[in-house]
Amino acid sequence: MKLINKKNFISIVCISFTLIVCGKLLIEKIAGFTDVHYTGNIFTCLAFSVIITAVLALHFYLQRFPFIPVLIGQYAGVIGATVAFVKVTDIIAGTATNAMWQMLLSVTIPFFASAFVYYIIFFKQIKKANNIIAELNQSQL
Repeated sequence: MKLINKKNFISIVCISFTLIVCGKLLIEKIAGFTDVHYTGNIFTCLAFSVIITAVLALHFYLQRFPFIPVLIGQYAGVIGATVAFVKVTDIIAGTATNAMWQMLLSVTIPFFASAFVYYIIFFKQIKKANNIIAELNQSQL
């Protein structure tokens, strides 16, 4: 996963969405589960792919703050959007009794997987940039 910016936002959303849907389909196939709400769930996956990618992209604007509080805040934002989504869905169409727990789990796993990959790449790029700066400083001496 590249660092998220305006130029690659859509492509990262598409990649994330594809991976999430493929994972969903694979788990359903292994478990022998048939999703009767397939279309609605696919659009929900797309919506949360956009939300998670947008929240991770906010890191660019939050770099001056410590990493752990930023990550916790990003996760809280995603969880807040999830809770709001489940509440609105429950008002409109009614949901299962464990819908909140299922949605929180369904959003938490992709969020932390995406955040892990994103921040590992981010910190590797920072380390690479620091090494280049160190080399330039040594060559100027």
